[in-house]
Amino acid sequence: MGLFDKVNQVSRSMTENSKSAAETSNLKKKIAYEKERIQEVLTEIGKLFYENQNGDHKAELELCADIDDRRRRIASMQGDLSSLKGIRICGQCGARFDDKYTFGFCGNCGAKLNRAE
Repeated sequence: MGLFDKVNQVSRSMTENSKSAAETSNLKKKIAYEKERIQEVLTEIGKLFYENQNGDHKAELELCADIDDRRRRIASMQGDLSSLKGIRICGQCGARFDDKYTFGFCGNCGAKLNRAE
């Protein structure tokens, strides 16, 4: 392998690392935004309930559904973030395994693990 090939290899590696860092940063920002919005929605639910304690709580239930959607998005983004870091998470019990763990099943509960991309 010549010097030129080594320089190209290092350059590609640095490019991949910077892309990964940018994706990681972007996901973290999105997760923070969703968490912030959940707090705002919780505050809104409290205000609505306080103003209409004995009435219909349809609006509050719709906001609760919005929170559930946001929590699902956060979980998905955290899974993507773990994949970028080379970590696999068991969908059944939540156990975490690094990229060196090559087995297809969770060592904690035995559930099938998805492959890290």
